[in-house]
Amino acid sequence: MICYDAAIIGAGPAGLLCARNAARAHLRVALIDSHEDPGAKLSLAGGGRGNITNRIIAENRYVSEHPERVRAVLRLFPCEKALDIMRELSLPFEERDFGQIFGLRPACLVAERLAMQCDDAGVDFYLGRTAREIAPPSSSQNPAFGRSREKSGLFSLMAGNEPVTARRLVVATGSPAFPAVGAGAAVAKSAERWGHRLIPFRAVLTPFVMPQHWPLAGLEGISLNVRITILRDGQELWTDPEGIRPMLFTHRGISGPAALVASCRWREGDELRIDFLPELPVMELLDAREYGKMLARNILARHLPARLADALCPEETGRRKAAELSRKDKLRLADAVHGFRIVPAGTEGLKKAEAAAGGISFSSLSRRMESLVVPGLFFCGEVVDVAGLLGGYNIHWAFASGALVAEALKESLKD
Repeated sequence: MICYDAAIIGAGPAGLLCARNAARAHLRVALIDSHEDPGAKLSLAGGGRGNITNRIIAENRYVSEHPERVRAVLRLFPCEKALDIMRELSLPFEERDFGQIFGLRPACLVAERLAMQCDDAGVDFYLGRTAREIAPPSSSQNPAFGRSREKSGLFSLMAGNEPVTARRLVVATGSPAFPAVGAGAAVAKSAERWGHRLIPFRAVLTPFVMPQHWPLAGLEGISLNVRITILRDGQELWTDPEGIRPMLFTHRGISGPAALVASCRWREGDELRIDFLPELPVMELLDAREYGKMLARNILARHLPARLADALCPEETGRRKAAELSRKDKLRLADAVHGFRIVPAGTEGLKKAEAAAGGISFSSLSRRMESLVVPGLFFCGEVVDVAGLLGGYNIHWAFASGALVAEALKESLKD
């Protein structure tokens, strides 16, 4: 039986890059994944095109209990390093709004070509095989690991029905978001039993579900640019750092980039404040002399979808001319447009989430992403307590953390 230098569980972008870089450093690497194809979730990124990275890489684009640790990893892996990967894979890309970098070829090619590079570097693949019965070196010293089969100084596990042993173990299993592509949290929960702090996973980058009879029900299909702020106990908690993004009304609530990004910071009970005309003050429209003889509803309908204008405008106000409205009426109408408030009933959850917040806490990891509980055990990618906003941040984090762990493996095994 082969004894590997490193066994990596998870063939997503973090695991693939970690495996490639480690193998190129002349380490013997095994890459294990329950899915038959490497990078299954990566293939769906960016609507199938792959939003790989972003020109603006900063910790305020991520959700984590330890943003300073996120910042430390990102400093070692700027945007240009992610673009170098695309260049080496011979995959063209382009920059779009909000600094987003998209591939110009199907995203599945990123995974396929990384897998080819892993193969060229000598990585052994164990695909379509679930990692189970994971046991660290000398596991009998810690009751949480159960009975050790062998005190060999090696990590051991079963990849399907095949035994694998390695001097180091890397967990790059991702999060339970989007289980349709095989995502799950089994290995992360095992790590919790071993003594690591696991912050409960929660869905992010997912649509909001609104109360059944909320005031804007029935507007599905309408899309417009908005600014969303999250309020907690009436106090402003967070506003999208990019400011204005598109939002889409659905039959269950709201979706689109603005809503997906807000879901990263939203917690149950928080209130959303939506500005439906973030670049055009309603008070200026209502006070404009040339609009004085127009109905208030018609003024709004010039700048908003008509059905939305009707829903936002109180009937008794909307049917009056702007010049006839009192200051109080105008302020009330402006607040309805710029400060619409609603407490969502929830989100669409992990089944429709593009990512998940939570995971293995940085408090359980060294700065090289090595476990402080089990020496020789490393974590990278979305299984760690890091979730990026919309815009290529999650794939960038996968690459950044995967590259860091590969370097740590090289250093720890250089003797």
